[in-house]
Amino acid sequence: MRTLDLYIFRQLVAVTFLGVLSLTLLLLLGQLFKELHALLVESGAPPGIVIDFVLQVIPFSLTFSVPWGFLTAVLLVYGRLAADNELTSMRMAGLSLWRLSAPAIAMAILLSGVCYYINIEVAPRGKNAMSEIAVKAAMDNPRNLLHSGQAVTKLDRVRLYIEKREGDRLYGLHIYPTAEDAVNRQDNATLGAMHARTADIGEFDRKSRQLLLQLHDTTIEHQSGNETDLPIVREMPMRIHIPLRNHRKMKPNRFTNEEIDETLTHLERVRPLTVDTLNMVQAAAIATPSFPCARMLVQETAREVSRQVAELNPGNELAFRTERVQRASFACACIVFSLIGVPLAITARRRDSTTGFALGILVAAIYFMALVFCELSRKIPGVTPYIILWLPNILCLVFAIWQHRKALYRG
Repeated sequence: MRTLDLYIFRQLVAVTFLGVLSLTLLLLLGQLFKELHALLVESGAPPGIVIDFVLQVIPFSLTFSVPWGFLTAVLLVYGRLAADNELTSMRMAGLSLWRLSAPAIAMAILLSGVCYYINIEVAPRGKNAMSEIAVKAAMDNPRNLLHSGQAVTKLDRVRLYIEKREGDRLYGLHIYPTAEDAVNRQDNATLGAMHARTADIGEFDRKSRQLLLQLHDTTIEHQSGNETDLPIVREMPMRIHIPLRNHRKMKPNRFTNEEIDETLTHLERVRPLTVDTLNMVQAAAIATPSFPCARMLVQETAREVSRQVAELNPGNELAFRTERVQRASFACACIVFSLIGVPLAITARRRDSTTGFALGILVAAIYFMALVFCELSRKIPGVTPYIILWLPNILCLVFAIWQHRKALYRG
């Protein structure tokens, strides 16, 4: 029996490797066509950045290519065994269909473990790194952030809009301060937008990460009370700080399981903090002579608390809480496909057509689509999402048992 199991297992390993490799390359090409223009043209990324992007896409692609490639291997291997009447011989030797499926099930359990590790550790880090690579490429060469007819939002404290760019000369530069920097603390006046007829891009200081812009014929909006001044400055320099990275987006697919737990724990701690509470803490801290930087620290804390509470709305928070269940359910795809693939492979041989193979691919497509639709339930409070996220696996298991019973006398 060990010889028979190894015979089937070796074939499954070889075909699965080829299937996963082919599907990963296909998914990789799709991501490259989608992101390559933004990386090479818009951000001016060097080839090293593109290679780094490819290395981050591969783990994310494996979450789909491993289950699908394994299903293809089961259909091809068991379909060939059925076509060559090898399964018939094995059945005549007294082996049940479930026993013949044992090598596929054993390999499926191993692959499900690999997929689960990829889903909880590798893929989230790769997904987050993919989003940061494009930002990093632009941050390393900030001149490539400035394009004609585009809004630039990856800067600290300001947002830019450029009507036209020719070389290092900008035409129609509009600078808008963020809300937190719009108020002048000294006279409580509001500093609005700045509109420069032209501007020249200067040097970029990598140490301080500041890009110099030389503005020409600049109109400055300045409002104090009910009065609005529009002074025009003929020549003025302006330095813009280029951050190393943006805030991490609060999306559960970019967090590992451990980071999800930390985020939810942190949210439970900071959510009770209100503006009045932070102001009271700030006033008490300022009154302490040995703590001169208290105001700045409390302001930073307030901004961080406000950002996290705002981004983790109830629907997004529920998505974080159900992400672990969704990953575990998705990792079981290999086990489900091993149970479905064997009887479908036999069906394909007996009908002497590709019906069984096509049906298997269809089942896999429906399975992935069902998982996508089940994610919509993650916005429903209560235990409903935890049940629905396992529903595709349960339905596929019922379908597999039915197929095994139909294939009981096939071989």
